[in-house]
Formats: sequence, C-alpha cells, structure tokens
Amino acid sequence: MSYTQNPEFKQKMEESKSILGEHFKDFEQMVLRYQAKANSPEWDVICFYIYDRIRYNKTKKDEWSRFWSRNRKPKQYENFNYYVPSSYYNFCCSQETSKYFLDILDYHLEKELRLSWNTFLQIFFDYRSKIMPHFNKLEFEVFLTILKEQSMNNSQLLTKLSMDPSNLSKYKRRLKERFLLFEGLSINHYVLNLAVYGIVYNTPLTSKIDFFKELPNSQFLHSIYTSYSNSQTTMIQYLTPNNERVKKDLQTLCEKINNEHDIISSEVYNFDLSSRLKSLNFSNYNYKNANWDLPYYKLVTSLEKEKHEKTEIPVIFNEFEQVGKKELNLNKIGIEILNHMLMRNEMSINAIKNDLNLSEKEVKKQVENLRKRHYFKSRVNPNYVFGLSNLVLFLTKKTSEQVKIHEQLSIFPEVYSQKYINENEEGLQFIIRIPNEMIFDCMSLFNNFFKEEVKEMFVVNRMYSRRWKLPTEKYETVFQEWKYKSRDILGENS
Repeated sequence: MSYTQNPEFKQKMEESKSILGEHFKDFEQMVLRYQAKANSPEWDVICFYIYDRIRYNKTKKDEWSRFWSRNRKPKQYENFNYYVPSSYYNFCCSQETSKYFLDILDYHLEKELRLSWNTFLQIFFDYRSKIMPHFNKLEFEVFLTILKEQSMNNSQLLTKLSMDPSNLSKYKRRLKERFLLFEGLSINHYVLNLAVYGIVYNTPLTSKIDFFKELPNSQFLHSIYTSYSNSQTTMIQYLTPNNERVKKDLQTLCEKINNEHDIISSEVYNFDLSSRLKSLNFSNYNYKNANWDLPYYKLVTSLEKEKHEKTEIPVIFNEFEQVGKKELNLNKIGIEILNHMLMRNEMSINAIKNDLNLSEKEVKKQVENLRKRHYFKSRVNPNYVFGLSNLVLFLTKKTSEQVKIHEQLSIFPEVYSQKYINENEEGLQFIIRIPNEMIFDCMSLFNNFFKEEVKEMFVVNRMYSRRWKLPTEKYETVFQEWKYKSRDILGENS
C-alpha cells in the first residue's frame, strides 16, 4: 500500500510529518504495517500510540490532538459515545493501553482479519469500563489532598501534607501525566443569568420515540440522558435565559409530545443553580488493590446517621460562586473567551490567544475580568473512570434538608445536589456516582430509606450532548441580556 496515490491521505501524512518531526518515521511505518486508513480503528490506535510517545511535550501534544480530532465525527456503540482524542484520555495508564490495543492490531493482522468498528468499539468500551487505577501510598495521599483542597498550589498543599516540596511536585506531575486529575472549569450559569430546565419523560419499553427528531432545533437544547429499567426514562436538559416565559414554553412543548405519543408520565423541572452543591470522597478507594471498599453496612450506616462527626464528612462546596446582585457585564470578546474555556474545559491563555487571534495582554485582561465577576471558577476533578455509574435521584424532600441529605450521601465518590421547582412542588435532585457493581443494591437501599419520597430514580446509560457551549448567538451585548422568543424552543411554527 502506498498512501502517495491518495492526494487527501498524502496531505494528512505530510501534515503529521510537520508536527511529529523525529517521531514521524515510527508513525509512517505503523500506518504502512497496519494499512491504516484515516478514519479507521487502526488509525486511532496509532495516533494514540504516538500521543503517548510525545505526551511530555505539551506544544507538540496539543498540536497532535488537534490534528487527530480534525474533521472527525463521534461514533456510537450501544450506550456510549466515542470521541477522539478525548475518549482516550480516560485510560490513565497510556503505555499499558497503547500496548494492549497494538496487540489487538497485531492479532488481526496475523489472522488476516479485518478489524471492524463494531468489534473495535466493543473491545474499547469493555476495556475502559474495567479501568481501576493503582496508586502508591504517597501518590494517593497527594491525590486525596488535591481533591479536598481543590488546589494544585504547592504552598497550600504543603500545609496539609508532611512531604518534601520536591516529592510533592513529583507526585503531582505523575497524577497529571496519568490523567488521574485534571484542572477543569465551573461556569457560573447563575451569575450569567442563565437557567437549567429538565423535562423527564417515562415511556414504555416498547416505545421508539426519537427525541432528537421530536424536539425542534434549539440553541438552548443542551443534552439528553437516557435510562432503561421498568420503563424508558429520558431527561432532556435546556440551558436558557432566566425568563418566566421559558418555563411556559417548555410546558407547552412537553404537552405537545404527550399528546402525540404513548407517554407514561412527564414533568418539567426548573433547577435552582445557586443551590448546587458538590462533594468528592475517594477515601473509600483501595489504592493498592484498585477497588472500592464500600460494603453495604457502611452505606446503611451513613444514611441512618442523624448526625455526623465533622471528620467523617468530606468537603461539600458550592459548585457556583454565591453572589448577591446578578448584573451582567460581558462584551463580545468576553463571552467568546468564556465559551472557548467551556468547550475546552480549561483556562489556557495560550490557547485562547491562538484560537481567537487575540493579543496575550488582551486575553489576560479579559480573563481577569471574568474571574473577578465570578463568571467561572477553576476546579480540580478526578478522571472519569474508577468504575463508576451515574444515578439520578429526585426526592420530594423539603429543600431545607439538602445539606443534611447530601452529607448522608457523601460516602459515595461523587455527589451533586440542587433544589428543583416544578408545577406543583419543590424538591431535591441528586446525581450520585456509584461503583458499577453496587448500582442495584443502592437503588434498593434508596427506595427502602426514602420510600414514597423517591419521585424519580434512574441510572444514566447514555448521554447525548448537542451543544457543549453557551448559547452565544442569543446574547445581546448592547443590552447585556439573552434574547429569547417562544420559537427558540417551540420551533418556527409556534
């Protein structure tokens, strides 16, 4: 096979050569060995192998990531979405993983078998679901402290750790290289005067409703979550202007779909973003054996305790900054930078400068203004592995009980909670990250403990995100407000 016969593929190889330099020879040999085409499993495995080789060179690594992802659409397999390169970031131990996938390519090459996308994705997601990273003692201590303090600052961390500064730097570097921690962002939708609404539908298992086709195209449609238990549960989320008319329009949309399809139940929820809390608790992770030490009695005890000792409760913090008066003050560049940071889930002066064609001075000035006005906050998060699933729980509890219930649930690795309002009541929503093998036990436990106060409970098995960004097209910088008309949700014929 010679890629020079295909002009488009030849161009890709020439581009890769300009990025990789001395590593290009390895890349080229592997492309030829496995007869890799540009949109094939073989291509992605080779790209990942090279990514692993250059990961210590940040500039080259970032350039390679952009090259790899360019013009690539996500692929779906059962309940999962496959993206490049982000799907590979979750592997933590990249050297082991790249060897594992290269062995698969070698096997298919030796047997003269074609590696189909369906076979590859089945292997890929099965491998990912079993990732449970190992740590050494000091590395895990640094990991826990960083999550608790929500800081990567050495001076701050050293006040909590009995450790030499050089060791701290070494373990921090290891954690980042293995992608066990990443510095992300929390965008303050509350201060931005945006609201989050959810429509929860329960439909028969035999239902074939395609909600993406049923819902009018909208700049405010954010994501769709699905689940299967006794029925199909679908939660559709909108990120909209904080406007009373939005709720009425969503209710109209909900009723329209109800009238056209076989719906068991439906509900429109308005989430109180100012109330959102988050906790991280990895103290029950067995870092030596790479498994969770969460026996059933621990869970029951945590729920049944009326009062907790302070030492038993992990840090619970507000996901968004609490501010008094919400006064928008965003120019066009400011909102573009905010949106850029949200889409990349990082705050990189260099990336903003290059991607938006701005001077470094202007970027720093704008970012500092956004920070001062609490439009975003840096967060340190664990890698999205550790064998966890998302359980969504709606409780018809008094909203004043949010902190107490969150404390009870904070034995789990990650918990997010917020207040909700629907047409008839107020209550609480929790998103709980639970070890995969404990999901059904925990659902039974919550039913027994909260009883009739469980309004909705489901495990997310698929998430579709249509717009992982702010609805910037609808922001009016002159009037400093989000534009909204009913047709933005109900469609042009409304």
